Amino acid sequence: MQRILGHFRLVGRKERRVLQLVMDHYELVKQTVHQLERLLECAHTGNWNEVEELSERVAELETEADEIHRDAVVEISKGAFFSGTKEDFLNLMEENDEVADAAQNAARILSETPIDTHSFLILYEQSDATLSHLFARLRTCVDTVQDSLKCLESDAQAAVAKSLMVERAEEEADEIKNVLLKRIFSHKSEIEVLTLLQLRDFVLKLDDIADAAEDSSDMVISLVAKAQA
Repeated sequence: MQRILGHFRLVGRKERRVLQLVMDHYELVKQTVHQLERLLECAHTGNWNEVEELSERVAELETEADEIHRDAVVEISKGAFFSGTKEDFLNLMEENDEVADAAQNAARILSETPIDTHSFLILYEQSDATLSHLFARLRTCVDTVQDSLKCLESDAQAAVAKSLMVERAEEEADEIKNVLLKRIFSHKSEIEVLTLLQLRDFVLKLDDIADAAEDSSDMVISLVAKAQA
């Protein structure tokens, strides 16, 4: 591990160009996730028309991210890279894309059918583990991945440290997810089955965002390790 944390710089015009494509793609990925915050607020207040509109915006951002993803894959596939990192760059792009996909799917699940206020507020019953807490953790995961990507060009220690922060935030998100799922099913006698399943699937898909972000952070560590080999 000590060697991983040494001085590291992505060298060469090709690598810098690819890293810029990765960063451009990830900025849209992050925006896709950030849109969910307003979507949650609207669902919380029962504004389901705006939930639907925001879901469409999330889908648009995910499509834009897909377009940059395709351009980056073509660029990465054109030539050789130091230390055999081509596959890791491609895998990093795929994992980043999974973040946006999970955000789009979460928005779609929530916007499919309006949820009555009583049922939706189940996700906010306990002040120490709410939907807001879950979103805060997954947003930390997503934002910190971007920080780690920014460090890739010049600071291995920071890139790895940021990636490890993503892992910790994902673990916290997972714990909150489990609490929320348990709480949802504790109300199974009070809410309709379809509503229960919609709430469950929504929480699971939000958690997928954190999982995908952690996978992205793992690829950052792999890139650092191979570039230092």
